[in-house]
Amino acid sequence: MAWAAPVPAEQLFKDAQKAERAGQILRAYVLYAEAAAADPSNFTYWERAQALRPTASLLKDSEHPANDLPADKIDRTLFGSIADQDADRARKPLPPPQLKVAPGPHDSDLRGDSKSLWEQVASALHLLVLFDTQYQPTKTIHFQLNDADYRETLIALEAATNSFLTPVSERLIFVANDSTQKRTEFDANVAVVIPFSETVSVQELQEVATAVRGTLDMQKIMVDTQRHLILMRDRVTKVRLAEKILEDLLRPHAQVAIDVDILTTDVTSNLSYGLNVPTAFPLVSFVARNYLTSAIPAGFPTFLAFGGGASLLGLGVTSAQLFANVSKSSSETVLSSEVVALNGQPATLHIGDKYPLVTNTYIGGSPTTASSGQVYTPPPTFTFEDLGLVLKVTPWIHGLDEVSLEVDAEFKLLGAGNVDGIPIISNTKYTSKVRLRTGEWAVLSGLMTKTEAITITGMPGLSLIPFLRSNTVSKEDGATLIVLKPHLLILPPTEFPTWRAWSGTETRWAASF
Repeated sequence: MAWAAPVPAEQLFKDAQKAERAGQILRAYVLYAEAAAADPSNFTYWERAQALRPTASLLKDSEHPANDLPADKIDRTLFGSIADQDADRARKPLPPPQLKVAPGPHDSDLRGDSKSLWEQVASALHLLVLFDTQYQPTKTIHFQLNDADYRETLIALEAATNSFLTPVSERLIFVANDSTQKRTEFDANVAVVIPFSETVSVQELQEVATAVRGTLDMQKIMVDTQRHLILMRDRVTKVRLAEKILEDLLRPHAQVAIDVDILTTDVTSNLSYGLNVPTAFPLVSFVARNYLTSAIPAGFPTFLAFGGGASLLGLGVTSAQLFANVSKSSSETVLSSEVVALNGQPATLHIGDKYPLVTNTYIGGSPTTASSGQVYTPPPTFTFEDLGLVLKVTPWIHGLDEVSLEVDAEFKLLGAGNVDGIPIISNTKYTSKVRLRTGEWAVLSGLMTKTEAITITGMPGLSLIPFLRSNTVSKEDGATLIVLKPHLLILPPTEFPTWRAWSGTETRWAASF
């Protein structure tokens, strides 16, 4: 098998520097690692690779984010680029006039043809009326309405006379026979652009725009994802109603902040008391006096001699010690953090480190090239494992008072063993769901440890008496609690006041006045 000539380490290092200057962190990290593998004696290559490793581990999953909506699912009739002419025309101040009429209920009991009724109602409301030159009055009718404001009165009169009105100014209205031709001729059309937040996904934009277009049968609605604008063009009544619908549909989702506290308490105490009695007595021969300096054990200045002549022996004797020691220590640790999450959207909190785990490495003889004889070892590949506490919380908001939390807690540590040099990860997982009031604490999990040890040292027989032996009592008490407390940041949509608007029928839209 013929091997391709490897790229020299120096060239790999230069390519890595170019990639780093261009902002390509992942590519720079891989090239630095390859340069270090090609020339292991050059510590500069390895140092640059280690310096970029943390940043590369964070960017490896974020440089190419997945599209939130597949391309084949996007409605191409909704999305596009808004022309500059349309955007400029929509930005022009074209507010339709609003009638200024004194609020309050009115009673109407009138007779006459449609033209006469419009004149009488306009006079009662202190308005001026202007008719279409081709306006055709109806036969005499009786118009009676009690306890109605001016909007209800005008809408009822439109239905009774088969007419429609268009405000011209604050005190002037224009009335024409209600027909498709007349509405097209006299009903004003406007174009408006509505900005939307960058955080709104393509899927949500498509659903909102489709709902508005289908509900109101808009002439034109276009979403420009580059400028973050929605363009609408239609009659004034439809556009105004569409603006209110979009305002509700694009309102920010309910948001909740979750306080996460980890409480740790450790209490340690040690008690030592009793009598230190020697448990070993050396026996030394005093016959060869020249060697006593090296033969006498340290710590035994006194000996009990017995025998004589060639059998003169000494038994080492030390003093007993009476003692009593007490020590006690306590420590408390509080870790406070806050997680912000949208209603129904999970939020993750990681407390710990990222540990690299090798997933692929070259084992065996190193391939060499026939031409240069250089040795090339492919660099290993690895992933980063989250060690410590990984907390995933999904909130569900119920009004102003209660919040449900779906909690997935995972605790990972390096185990004592390994498989083929890869350490074993010890994993503890906890899954639960809790519902509580806003501002209340919920105990996610708790761990209590208690250790007690008694150590006795003394001579056989005498150690049965407590004060003729050495006693050591050790106690350790520990407690760890993980608690959560949610509080609202943005209210849910159900807490906002609802509104109503006269829209008319599909062919006869109510005027906006």
